[in-house]
Parts: sequence; C-alpha cells; structure tokens
Amino acid sequence: MNLKKIYVLAFSLAVLLWSCKKGETLTNREDLKFEETFSPPADADPAVKELYQNHNVWMRMDFKDWKEVTNAILDSDPTNRFGVEKIADEDRQSAILYTKTLMSGVAPKFSKSYFPLELFFVKSYGKGYFAKDIKRIGRSRLVVCWPNKMKDALPVLNPENHYYQDSVLSTFIWAELSSMVTLRIPEPVKEFADAGKAYDNGAAADKIKKEFDKDKDAEKRDAAYALLAASGGFIESSGATSFENDFSSWMRLLALESKENIKKKYLDNSPARAKKYEAFVRYLHSQGWDIQAMGNTYRAKFDAYKASL
Repeated sequence: MNLKKIYVLAFSLAVLLWSCKKGETLTNREDLKFEETFSPPADADPAVKELYQNHNVWMRMDFKDWKEVTNAILDSDPTNRFGVEKIADEDRQSAILYTKTLMSGVAPKFSKSYFPLELFFVKSYGKGYFAKDIKRIGRSRLVVCWPNKMKDALPVLNPENHYYQDSVLSTFIWAELSSMVTLRIPEPVKEFADAGKAYDNGAAADKIKKEFDKDKDAEKRDAAYALLAASGGFIESSGATSFENDFSSWMRLLALESKENIKKKYLDNSPARAKKYEAFVRYLHSQGWDIQAMGNTYRAKFDAYKASL
C-alpha cells in the first residue's frame, strides 16, 4: 500500500469516526469495509492470509517506502527520522511462525473486535540511541524488530517455540498488546471495574510518593504501594489510576501465567483481587476467549524449556 492510499484511507476513516453519533461504537472492523483496501495482497504467504482471515490482524513485512511503516491508519510516528530496515528474507518464515503461535491462543471473536489491525515485522526501526525494538503506533499498529535484539532477548533457534522460550520478548509484546486492546474497548467493563475500588486518577499513588519524598523510607513506600494494589483489587498500584491501566495489567498477566501461580502470588492474599480475577475471566469467556488456558499453556511450555537447559 503506497502512502497516497494510506492518507486517503486515514482521511476517510477520520470522517467516518467523526460522523458517528455519541454513544455509537464500531464493534467489528468488518463495518469499516477494509476488505478491498486493507488486507494482505493476493500473493501473500498463505499463513499471513489465514491469520488475517481468522483474526483480522495483518502480519506485515513489506513496504516500498519506510514511511509506510511509520504512518499507520489513524496515527503516525513523527519521531523516527532514521528510517526502517526491511526484514531479511531468511527471517520471514520464523516471524510468521512466531505470530501464528502468538495468536493461536486468542479467540477470533475477540481479536476481530479489539486487537490492533497490524503486526509489522521489520529488521530495524530507527538507529542508534533512537532505535526501538518494539514500537506502538497508535492503537492500530505494533512494529516488532525481528530477530529482536532487546536486552536479554534470545536468538531465534527454534522458530515454532520461540514465543514460549523467549519470555522477555513475549512479555514486552503483551505489555504493548494489552494496552492497545484496552484502548479499543469502547467503555470500561462494568462488572470488572465494580469488582475493586473505584479508580482515583492516581491520587492514592501520588500521596504515597509525597510521603516518600519527605521521609525517603523506601520500605514504607513499597509496602504502601503493595497495600494499595491488594486492597483495591489491582495487580499493580498503577491499576488504581484508571480502567486502562487496570484491565491491561490483568490481560498481560493471564496471557503468560498459570492460574496456579497467579493464585499463589495475587489471589490468596487479596479477596479483592480474587473477585476481580473472576470478573475478568468471565468477561473474556463471554467474548469466547479462555485467556487463562492460554496462560496455563505458556507457563507449562516455558517451564519445560527452562528444565531442558
């Protein structure tokens, strides 16, 4: 897709979104009529076509001008002035396998409604100090450098299982995906939000920080943050700030962790978190997604890999 087409599509979408009445939501991306203008080309890898058909997520690797990568559907990255390098031919299949594994545990019903439109794999994004290993562009595009060279990331030796073996990369990717997904949900999930304390826009965390600025007691500060999270039903104290922070932190946890470990670390010591866990799982079940099964699988395969070393 050239830049002219991207700009035309972005303008058309902006007009469409502006024209929606208050309270209306675009619940399915099929409503946006992307099929003809926004989909893998006819000669794309069959696996890429299948991913798009099943999840409405376009796993992209090709571009003619690097600015095609920095300009997404409804957002752009003006900070990248050093370009984007295309993924090497020999790395394309391993990137496809990684994406297939990543998406294999996500319910199509949910991904079609709330996942970003594109996962764009490139060799490099920016240069030097300004280089990025992973870059989110708005809510619609996640750029991933492949093979990824972030600190502690693993070389790609077993493409089919790399998702389960490189927990560093998977954790970073889910941190971005969970935030992007949550921003696409039109309004807070009521049962989930009501299961814990009301969001305070950071007031409680700010109070704890001000106390620390006075007494410099790090142990007291950390205990206060932990209490804020446990008593409010949040994974982290930052969850008290907003639905976006709260919901996304639960998503990235359950996508990569077993119920057994979650129960030990987060639920047994917090009735509020146990209640919120149940509300979170129920909501995603209603969307067809058993995210805890996905997390159980991830933990089992990661542990098996670590035991084999």
